[in-house]
Amino acid sequence: MNRYVSLILVAAVGALVALGLVTLFSAEQVSTTANFGKHLMWVMIGLAGCYGLTMIDYRRWQAFAWWGFGIAACLLALCYVPGIGHEIHGARRWINLGYAFQPSELAKLAGILFLASWYTKWHDRSGTTLYGFLLPGFCMSLLVALVAGEIDIGASTLLGVVTAIVMLMAGVRFRWLLLGVAGAVTAVGLAIKILPERMGRLLAFLDPVKHADGDFWQQGKGLLAFGVGGWDGVGIGNIMHYVKRLPFLESDFIFPVIGGEFGLVVSLLVVLAYVMIMVAGVVISLNAPDRFGMLLGCGVSGMMVIQAIIHMAVTTAVMPNTGLPLPFVSQGGTNLIACFACVGLLLSIHRQAWLEPDYVAPELKANLRITPRL
Repeated sequence: MNRYVSLILVAAVGALVALGLVTLFSAEQVSTTANFGKHLMWVMIGLAGCYGLTMIDYRRWQAFAWWGFGIAACLLALCYVPGIGHEIHGARRWINLGYAFQPSELAKLAGILFLASWYTKWHDRSGTTLYGFLLPGFCMSLLVALVAGEIDIGASTLLGVVTAIVMLMAGVRFRWLLLGVAGAVTAVGLAIKILPERMGRLLAFLDPVKHADGDFWQQGKGLLAFGVGGWDGVGIGNIMHYVKRLPFLESDFIFPVIGGEFGLVVSLLVVLAYVMIMVAGVVISLNAPDRFGMLLGCGVSGMMVIQAIIHMAVTTAVMPNTGLPLPFVSQGGTNLIACFACVGLLLSIHRQAWLEPDYVAPELKANLRITPRL
């Protein structure tokens, strides 16, 4: 499987992109915010960027880890600057420098690159308290805090989970990871308590019947879309005849549109595509030529898959409502570019592993021995 794992990755991503284009074309017919043409443009840009990253040795980016971290932190800080930070629906997640984009997407990539570089440089101290947990944890907490301050609980949660994944793979002691998780859960709880809108969403999740016409309304519409779709779906462009209205159907709630128009079978195939991405990412990471590649691959794989899990969990009311796009499917230029960048980095790691088949870092020997040969 290792030799052809990149083909599996490309096939899964290609299928998701194609499904996203079809769904966005359908959504454009009933939504004023859906824009098929712009989405197609971002897909083409993302493909070009993915190919470029594939051809570049991923190890070149290690030298820019601190620069990327600093730039990401500065861009996140600009969200709070009047005139530059762009507020939409009460959240300041965008900055407008001639074109509005979300710096949190860059922060995710920059954070993963920083952690992979840090634990490569200090590989012999990954198990220590200072270099293994406190210093990198403090740096990543800065990014998470800046993202959370924009009132973006979903993106900050995703960044925190990905940080934990990279730390776990780097060999950070488990008790410190548990402490970090406890701190993160406490911080999220305080944020929910302070923000009335988030508290309302949590209460709606706990008692959906009571809040059916309030904070649970959007998730209820998503469940209705899944319900009317059945096994085979109601057909492209027909879901609005049943649900009448579904806010953010082109981005944060695109999975129910897929379930309603294409049915449960296609929805399960979407889940399978992300499983394939996860398996491909893990195999590529564990067969990376060096520690940096292994950690970078685990981070970017986790970022794509965990984001997909959160999106599908929210839209099926398995967890409280929080806005995260479905990777490669939802409309959104910044997120789409970031996801294609993740794929490009994974393909670069796989490409370098095959260009240097005789070189494998000694600390990865154990990982290579347990890599599944499917």
